Order: sequence, then structure tokens, then C-alpha cells
Amino acid sequence: MMLNRYGENYRGKNHGNFKTTLLITLTKKEEDMNIQIELISESELADESFNIVINGLKPRETYRVEMYLTDYYCINAPMLLAHDGLWRSTGIFVSDKNGIIDMSQTPSCSGSYEGISTMGLFSNAKPLTNKKKKLPTSLSKIPLLDRFFVEIKIMQGNTVIAERTFTRYYMISQISHKDIYGRYFQGRLFYDKKAIKTPALIIVSGSEGRIEKAQNIAQLLSSRGYICLAVAYFGLEGLPKHLERIPLECLVEAKDYLRQHPQVDSERIGIYGRSKGAELVLAEESIFNDVQCLVLNSPSDVVYEGIKGKWNSHTSSWTYLQKELPYQKFRLRDYLFSKLLKKSFPKDCSARIDIGQMHSPILLLGSTVDEIWDASSAIDKIVSHYKGHHITFKKYHETGHMLTVAYQPNHRYRKDWRLLMKESKDSWLATIHFFDRHLKKQYYKSYGNDIKSNSFPLLMGSHSERLCYCLTSN
Repeated sequence: MMLNRYGENYRGKNHGNFKTTLLITLTKKEEDMNIQIELISESELADESFNIVINGLKPRETYRVEMYLTDYYCINAPMLLAHDGLWRSTGIFVSDKNGIIDMSQTPSCSGSYEGISTMGLFSNAKPLTNKKKKLPTSLSKIPLLDRFFVEIKIMQGNTVIAERTFTRYYMISQISHKDIYGRYFQGRLFYDKKAIKTPALIIVSGSEGRIEKAQNIAQLLSSRGYICLAVAYFGLEGLPKHLERIPLECLVEAKDYLRQHPQVDSERIGIYGRSKGAELVLAEESIFNDVQCLVLNSPSDVVYEGIKGKWNSHTSSWTYLQKELPYQKFRLRDYLFSKLLKKSFPKDCSARIDIGQMHSPILLLGSTVDEIWDASSAIDKIVSHYKGHHITFKKYHETGHMLTVAYQPNHRYRKDWRLLMKESKDSWLATIHFFDRHLKKQYYKSYGNDIKSNSFPLLMGSHSERLCYCLTSN
């Protein structure tokens, strides 16, 4: 089977080589020009790159290209940022001798970025305002955006000589969704109504609680052949208000729901957890160990103290059978010294998550410069205590705690945006490939350092080996 770089063999209405040619009607002043804007992408999904090619310009002239994003939900943006605000980026380009600006070949001379990059405008888009919104308290009122709009304007001076809007999708058109209300969790299910015996994923996000970030990830993964259940475990009506004493039963109940779903293959279920959600997943699976694979993004190897508002809760984050799990207390002094000295302080052994009985394949993703907690050391501890047959890890050196969806703007870190984009793309591809490998039995070249891999040996090429060393070396 021939697979594209995301491991999919789809070729349909919303996939394949998507190419839109837009003919622009000009003012009389420019009527001698026939400007074409070409938007080229492997698919219309929001996690795919796209190239912009502009034809019909005057040769060797300077133009300003502006990009505006509307109805755009950025997973890396602050939770309270209103999604109905405009995002904007600009670039100054000089057309070539044929009157062409091709983002993959034409450098931006100035503006939001400089140099050559197909995704330079998109990755450097910023919100025009910091308008905040009040977060809905009930699941039914949380908006679900299935698409956003990208407007391209071609400018000379203060004159717009061409413009056009096109659409990018968070999920393909055949995906449906419905809200789920359990005893211990609430969620949104994303599924294809025509799917039969389909692999399924549970998506659990971090300490922000709620469901917005989890559903953004679930939408994209459901568009790649999975039934996805985005899980909220606190922060909504009917759930705990704060991140304290959350029952592990929330994941148990979510798994039971999927296993009983008529379209789900109950023998092919995986879980994706990021940040505090990765801690929850590891704690729960250390007891039950009953899914086919796990992806843990920016994980912890211990149970930390809960959070009540802006303060530590003096309780565990998690419970099982109404009993608190042993936890690592938060000590401000230790935290400040760890940041100052750039080293981890000894952790309470009783709070360590015992993974000795776990055998499910695991992919660990984390950063050596994580600003929230020491995910790098946590990965090392998890790998050293794992006794199963397949555990893979990847470490990154630029992005920090926010390793999320490919290509999305990430202004949290004042670093080279190209490196941030490269790392988000790499971690996202690794996630998709890992799930495809263990739930669909589709194979790829290596996407990480493979440890204790007895059952599914990786195909290691020389380029992959160099890449893995670069991403995991200290």
C-alpha cells in the first residue's frame, strides 16, 4: 500500500492533491493584468501545509501579501482568547521575471517573517486584538468549529489589486459529532456514520480542563480514520470544578463507552494524553493496562498535588475507588530552585506511578526545555521502569511544554519559529504514525528512539537515524 506522509491512502473529495485556482477580477486600472492565485495542498485539513503561488503580476515589482484568518481556533493560544477575532500576517515580496510569487521559492524581504517558507505567513499570523471571551460552563454551549477561513490580499501601496478567501477544515465533511454525558466524564464523539469496526481513540488534554483543546485534536484524528472521543474530566457543569480528586473512573467509563459502541472495534483502542492529561492516562493505565497503545505528550512520571483555582489543593489530583492516590506535594521553594539551578529535585517515591505491569506500546513526546515540569526526566524514568515490548520516545529542544498540532502558530516561545514549526510537525506526525502502526498495522520509517521493541521492529534509514539523534541528544 502506498501511503502519503500522514500514512493515509485516502483520495476523495476533501483529500488528495487539492489545488484551487482563483481568478481575480481587477479594477480597470489593472485590467491588462490577469492575476491568478493558486493554493496548493495535499488536503484541506488544518494540520497540512499549503503553498501560495501568485501568477500574472508585473515582473520584478514589489508587492505586499497579507493573510487574514477568521473563525480560527489556535490550540496554542490562551484559552480565553476569542475565536472570532482576526489573525493577520504580512510579507513583502518581489515577483520574478515571469511575474510570479511562489511562497516555496520567493523570499519574504520583510514583514512578519523573512526568507523562504511555504508556511511563513500562516505560522507567523498573530491576533489583531487580545479580546477575551467568557468560557461557557456547559458542554452543549461550547462552540465546535469545523473550519476556518484564510483571506489573501495582494497589495501595491495602499491598493488591493487582488484578494480571495479559501477554507481550511478541522474535520472532513463526513465526520459527525455528538455530546456524551457520563457519570464521571463528559465528552464529544467524532465519528463517520458509515464506519464499520473502526479503531478508536480517547483524547485527554491538560490542566485547563474542559474540552476545547481535546476536541481540536480529536477532530483532526477522526479525519484520519478513527472514532475519537474527546474527554472533559473537570471544569464543566456536572463535573468537578477544580483539578483535585478526579476519579480515574472517568477514563474507565470512557473506555467502556467506546467498547460498547457498535461502530468501534473494541480490540483497537488507544489513548492520547497531553500534559496533566498524560499524567491521568499513565496513572489509570498503570492499574488497568487494557488498551492497545498510548501516546503521552509532555508527561509526568509521578502524581502531583491537585490545583484549586490558582492554588495547590492539599489533596491528590486523582482518586481510585474514592481513595486518593499518593501525590507529590507542591513546594514553591523547590520549584523556584529547580528553575534557577535548572535541575530536578528528588521526588517522593510514594507518588511515583508504578508502571511495572504495563505492557501496552507507548510513545513518549517531551521537551528538554519544558517550562512547566521536567518532562525529559519523566520520560527517562518511564522508559527505565517499563517492562513491556515497545516504548518509543522523542525529545525536543525548542518548543517546551506546548507540543501540539502541526503548523499552528505558537507565540508562547521567543525562539526561531522555523524550529518550533519543525518540532510541532515532527511530534504530530509521530503521533499519527504511532497510532496507525498499532491500531491499523501500517508501517513507516522510524519516528523516534525505539527501546525494547521485540514485536514491531522499526525500519531505520540513515536519514532517520541522524534525525533521531538530533532530536534526542542533550
